[in-house]
Amino acid sequence: MTVSNSSLPAVPLLRRSELASRRPALDLVAAALLIFTLFAVYGRVGGFNYAAIDDAGYVAENLEVRNGLTLSGLRWAFAGAYMHNWHPLTWISHMVDVSLFGLAPGPQHVINALIHGANAILVYFLALALIRHRLAAIVIALLFLVHPLHVESVAWIAERKDVLCGFFFLLGTLSYLRWCAQPSRWHYLQLVAAATLALLAKPMAVTFPIVLLLLDYWPLERLHDPAKRLPQLHPLMLRLVEKLPLFALSLGCGLITLGAQKGAMADIETLSLSQRAMGSCVAYATYLYETFLPLRLGVLHSVRPIDPLGIFLPSAALLGAVTFAVFRARRHSPWLLFGWLWFLLTLLPVIGLVKVGTEAHADRYMYLPSLGLLVALGPYIARAAEANLSRAAAAVAIAVAFYGFLAWIQIGYWANSYLLFTHAIEVGGERYEARVDLSTYFLEKGALDRAEEQAQLALEINPRGPMAYANLGGIRMARGDAAGAERAYRQAIQYDPHYVTALNNLGMVLEREGRLDEARMSFAQAQIEDPNQPKVRANLARVNARQ
Repeated sequence: MTVSNSSLPAVPLLRRSELASRRPALDLVAAALLIFTLFAVYGRVGGFNYAAIDDAGYVAENLEVRNGLTLSGLRWAFAGAYMHNWHPLTWISHMVDVSLFGLAPGPQHVINALIHGANAILVYFLALALIRHRLAAIVIALLFLVHPLHVESVAWIAERKDVLCGFFFLLGTLSYLRWCAQPSRWHYLQLVAAATLALLAKPMAVTFPIVLLLLDYWPLERLHDPAKRLPQLHPLMLRLVEKLPLFALSLGCGLITLGAQKGAMADIETLSLSQRAMGSCVAYATYLYETFLPLRLGVLHSVRPIDPLGIFLPSAALLGAVTFAVFRARRHSPWLLFGWLWFLLTLLPVIGLVKVGTEAHADRYMYLPSLGLLVALGPYIARAAEANLSRAAAAVAIAVAFYGFLAWIQIGYWANSYLLFTHAIEVGGERYEARVDLSTYFLEKGALDRAEEQAQLALEINPRGPMAYANLGGIRMARGDAAGAERAYRQAIQYDPHYVTALNNLGMVLEREGRLDEARMSFAQAQIEDPNQPKVRANLARVNARQ
């Protein structure tokens, strides 16, 4: 089966004989090149610490994860949502890390990088299966490996869910190609298992069955094949029916995720549907631009008012023009429509129509969607290599070096919170969370004046910010001002009655002042809010023992 009306080499259905005819020595060379590049770009992450965002809640201060892999931990991972997320396989992977390496952050960073390297190897085999050109496949895999948009998913321990989901998502696409070539119950079970594990790692994999339909369009061309067993069914309907178990898995996971993220969703009165639609359009255009020119990436991208003429209309015009162009080219270049739809549809769950959190967009969301754009370029890389191999190789080397250098710089910002958040402010403007995290960084270093300066800057942005008041409480406690610390912590709790850190720290102030009953009440409330905080549990046990 081949792509019709194409001037490129045919892209046949994957078959056992073709798999056997691959040259394993060249595949090993490709894998070795990818691993070498991985260590060249990401090798220093093993010396990085926990990031100030989410890493504490995911690992460092999460009681279930800190205990390593246990039966109670497994029950907890599947039982419900934590930190507005339900991804049990990701929790289990963090538990395994702690069981193997303890709480040291370095090995956890290395595991993230190794999974990313494994994903790049899977991308190589997927691209080879789709495009049937080894050089194009290795270029796509290298660009996937070194692209700066992927740094956030790899260098951030809390984003283990991205690389882990990506691994099973890619494994699932390869399993699907195998099942299409050799339909059997065993191969279909492998496909379902990969899809399930991807969803258990991160619910963003809900688009997996849609991606398989895209593969049916190109390169498999199964959307027009007559059914052998059920000839009365339209081919498209048959392709949908065969994927019903996968759609059911995605639907179930999606419903669980909506329940888990309910508390983090923006209210419709806060952000209207029209604002969400415009923001989604701008986010799509931003992701597309940053795929080719990733020059101002950062960990925080605030939602800002959208200028309809200045940014929305140009974004809509860009998306409309690309969509029109790839649709017109679908007969002679179907891979363009395939790649474009992969990009659009895999981003759909996080594009902002259902708004979760306060980010306009996030680099980590492009981990899998970017692959569609890379694959769409693959046939042209193959054509360029066939026309002039040396010139194509030189262009590829420049592109990989360019993106690899940008990624290397971007990785450096994750070395500590000071670099991460000063850079975030530089590229994204003032942000309350960035100033709070800088305050926390200086407080942990004992630089109390600088910590207070950052906390006050945070309060200028958000005068009702509980985290900034909690930091002021910590600063005043460090200076011996117990009364001032108590006032600051109570102010934080006033603005967020569920704020565990403020409740716990207030209890510590009260305990030092000898007000044990009040301290016990504060610790008990903190434990009710989050039973997985080991510090809170230890503090409550200590106060109870003193009474």
